[in-house]
Amino acid sequence: MRLLSALKFDMLSLYRYRIVHTYLIIAIVYIFFLNMVPESISVTAEILVIFTDPVVLGFYFIGGVVLLEKSQNTFDSLFVTPFRIKEYIISKVCSFTLLTLAVCLIIIFLTTGFKINILPVLLGVILSAVFFTLFGFTLAIRTKTLNGYFIISALYSAIFFLPLLDYLNVFHTWLFYFIPSYSTLILIEGGFITLSKWKMLYAVVMLIIWISIAYIFANRSFYKSIILNIGSDKK
Repeated sequence: MRLLSALKFDMLSLYRYRIVHTYLIIAIVYIFFLNMVPESISVTAEILVIFTDPVVLGFYFIGGVVLLEKSQNTFDSLFVTPFRIKEYIISKVCSFTLLTLAVCLIIIFLTTGFKINILPVLLGVILSAVFFTLFGFTLAIRTKTLNGYFIISALYSAIFFLPLLDYLNVFHTWLFYFIPSYSTLILIEGGFITLSKWKMLYAVVMLIIWISIAYIFANRSFYKSIILNIGSDKK
């Protein structure tokens, strides 16, 4: 019951912070762009657009929300209640994942009309949104300022975008298989091409592994940086 209440509050917060509005504006820009590109590169453009949605948007916006709540001392009052760390994290992840999924579905519907294999795309979007929200959450907890968060997140984003070199046939290396965004690309591309079962299984399992690791770090970081400092001056 607490988790559902927290999720409702977080969804309303995304609207109140104008994050929903920003997502919709970005979606409109993406849709306009995809309907303007030549048919010869439309599939590539669609894959890249869907790829950037969970990788970039949730990753950056979660940092802003967490840092805002830190600056407002929200945690001091929130965690003197029975509300638990995992409920807070899960609520944040679910709210951003639902928003990301909704935007992706809107983009797909208004550009391809769902004339694709939607299952691998949905798996890629959902699992990737969960991972990158958790990863951004961990970075935000460890960062003191929004500018600092944007700087450090930009460095990590560069790593996550490296698999695009493989997709665009610029550079190939087996090391890309260990970067979570490579699995994202595989699943999203699976909506437009025939994806072998082993490759789809690899991508899903790899993202689940990274989600598990990201959740452990998010939980520990929150406990050490926030919970242990509640009621003290060590912020």
